[in-house]
Amino acid sequence: MDTSPRPIDVALAANGAEADKHPLSAAALNALVHLYRAEVGRMTAYRQRLDTTTSWAITSSALVTTFSLGNPTIPHEAFIFLMFVNVFFLVVEARRFRVYEAARYRVLLMERYFYPEVLGEVSTREWRPALIEALRTPYSYPPVGMLAAAGWRLRRNYVWIYAAVLLTWIAKLEIAGGGAADLIAGANIGRVPGGIIWALVVATYFGLIGVAMLAKRSYPMGSEAAQAVLRQEPD
Repeated sequence: MDTSPRPIDVALAANGAEADKHPLSAAALNALVHLYRAEVGRMTAYRQRLDTTTSWAITSSALVTTFSLGNPTIPHEAFIFLMFVNVFFLVVEARRFRVYEAARYRVLLMERYFYPEVLGEVSTREWRPALIEALRTPYSYPPVGMLAAAGWRLRRNYVWIYAAVLLTWIAKLEIAGGGAADLIAGANIGRVPGGIIWALVVATYFGLIGVAMLAKRSYPMGSEAAQAVLRQEPD
């Protein structure tokens, strides 16, 4: 009877010995479990904060649209003001999104490597340096830029909000000007000609479209473990 070890057994034993070089102590296991719970809580909290900011933008847009279209005494300038208010909401939401993504990255790192290792699966990647690197800057790693965060939120939510505001602004100009409304002349604000107002609005919307299309989410390509996690995440 051949009792020599098979090649696959030798490979598994070698992998197991490699993984057991630096086993996690009981204190480290306990700390990582508490860290996972804290990061899930932080991610959930910032997910709710993202929804809150979007709700502010939707509610403000709905209120301005309802009151402005229903009351002819309210000028079209209310929609211009609303456009810039929504820019403020977008900036706030982009800042929150950066923190959310940092917490989400750490949660994914532990779910993909730490818990399978605890359950007995041999990890072929060294994930601990990636987690330590992320913990050194817990609110900004991976460093998602403001433009990337704003572009992601624009593609997800704000593009529809801005489209609705633009269409209702044009509708307000038509209502205020009557049947044969001159949309350019009717857009004047005080001594500022309507052509300049239209140019500012068009430039703002082209800028938003550019941010939404060009500013993709980008992450640092650091350690092997970080690359493995991020490559599998949908953009």
